[in-house]
Amino acid sequence: MYKLNSIDSLEALKISIQCETEMKIFYNKVASLVKNDDAEAILRGLSEKEEKNRIKLIKTYSKTSGKKILYLNLGKKHKLTSLMKCSEDPNDAVRIVKKNEKELKNFYLTVSRRLIESELRALFRDLAMEREQHLALLESSFVEPLKLDQEQELENTDKFVDEITTSSSNQV
Repeated sequence: MYKLNSIDSLEALKISIQCETEMKIFYNKVASLVKNDDAEAILRGLSEKEEKNRIKLIKTYSKTSGKKILYLNLGKKHKLTSLMKCSEDPNDAVRIVKKNEKELKNFYLTVSRRLIESELRALFRDLAMEREQHLALLESSFVEPLKLDQEQELENTDKFVDEITTSSSNQV
């Protein structure tokens, strides 16, 4: 990976495209690991946002460089090495995705400060803000202790039904 001190706009876009691709794959993998329908829906939604960002970045790259980019053109040097790989444990995977979101936010903020082109600076600031929103959603949706490897349960269903039955019979 390039040092951020010397990164140019095209390299930043290539790295970002690769990151968005990897995060989309990451979110889909985590979604397939969880056994909670709500958690899966949140993770799949974030995966879709990653794909939209990837497409936006590819269009920006083409507009900026005048060239088309293919996923196959992106090598190891366009990877953000600080991103962690997905764990097979859904609880650990959610913890890792939170760390990856923070890493990407920091990367996008740093790039936005180093680029000269105002349009690209704004794009990277927007991407950093979106990462902040992803983090807020993840933090509020996945509170410790995580139990994403367990089937969804209707908590205390019998107790709840008994309370409703008791309270309605007392009101009559």
